[in-house]
Amino acid sequence: MADAWTIANALRLAAGCARDASILLDSHSRNAAYLGEQALEQIIRAFATAEGLHIERHDAHQLDKTVRRFPDAHPEKVAISKLVWLEAYATTFRYTLPSGRIPKAPDDAKVAEAISGIEELILRAARHFGVDLEKDSPAARTAPMR
Repeated sequence: MADAWTIANALRLAAGCARDASILLDSHSRNAAYLGEQALEQIIRAFATAEGLHIERHDAHQLDKTVRRFPDAHPEKVAISKLVWLEAYATTFRYTLPSGRIPKAPDDAKVAEAISGIEELILRAARHFGVDLEKDSPAARTAPMR
């Protein structure tokens, strides 16, 4: 039952981060990319849980490393792999560079495209797992996508 709650609530957290990322993007905030990464991280957590994959704490932001562990038969592996570039915005992007400068924010259009892809992933995952994103209930199914 814990997996059903983990999957459902990871998707709910992802939906909230994606929504907030869109709001920030509308105001051209550099933090939209960070929240996009956070949304993607939660989607990956939901899929990893269904696959029976444990994500070590030190790997939480290593999205590419976790996605590489997904079976090749996972139907969302390619879509997720195209978005893992966001992982940089969970860590180094939030700090100044050794030069003292601030890292350049990604192009708004690129972030908008990523957020759109994330929103689509959330909906497909919610459909597969039987998750109502508005209710406080566990996932109806925990089987991996195939």
